[in-house]
Amino acid sequence: MSSVDQFTSVFNAASKTAFQFSPPKLENILIVTDLESDAATRYTENAKTFFCKTTTSEWSTVNGEDFKTVKDLLELVESRKPDLIVTYRHLHSEAWRWPHSLGEHLDVLIQVTDTPVILTPHPDKEGIPEHTMKNTDSVMAINDHMAGEDALVNHATLLTMTGGTLHLTHIEDEAIFDRYMEIIGKIPEIDTETARETILAQLLREPSDYIDSTENVLSEKRDDLNIVKHITKGNQLKEYRRTIEENKVDLVVLKAHDEDQLAMSSTAYSLAVELRTTPLMIL
Repeated sequence: MSSVDQFTSVFNAASKTAFQFSPPKLENILIVTDLESDAATRYTENAKTFFCKTTTSEWSTVNGEDFKTVKDLLELVESRKPDLIVTYRHLHSEAWRWPHSLGEHLDVLIQVTDTPVILTPHPDKEGIPEHTMKNTDSVMAINDHMAGEDALVNHATLLTMTGGTLHLTHIEDEAIFDRYMEIIGKIPEIDTETARETILAQLLREPSDYIDSTENVLSEKRDDLNIVKHITKGNQLKEYRRTIEENKVDLVVLKAHDEDQLAMSSTAYSLAVELRTTPLMIL
């Protein structure tokens, strides 16, 4: 390696992405249900109780009489222009009994709208953990590239109640890492074991440094919060689920897709489908 390349590598390794505190404004929250008026009111009150300690927003509710089709739902959201949508899996669908999708209304809504969507368990679902929908004293932001995800962390911070715990979680995909190591192992000029150790260390160092910067900023902006860092390598879906369950997380905040991507990422969609008893915020 030339001295110039070596200097560049050292310089790049020292460069760190710092967290920028910028709380989102969730002033207008729209609750979307397919329920009749009385049941819709009860769902709205439960949702307010869930978030009441973290927001001072204006709330409005639509029920099953206000829309039927996906087109109706999209037009309703466009006309209301909410800062946040709160609803539940399998809206206007009987498929909530089968754990294979979110239902076509939500599949389209999440991919079309730029508005954050919170998904709670279906009102008719049984087997909901006791801590679900009680408060937000345990909130987790997850991403497979945590460094630089300010919007994700800011939303999770806003919705963590005073005195609560904010979990910041990065799981490096083991299968992808092993695939690259397999290719590197076929290149004679590269020491495979050294590459394995140094690449993994750098992959985990970047999100760790970002979370450290987040903790430093929030120690001044939200000193009431307890920040917990979760960084490891493994099967992303299994590790996310294990971490969520072990920490009795009340709300998971995740990113649905990148700006140049229409469909939800496979990890985000898998989590949205499988975490049927855990409220999710999807950005």
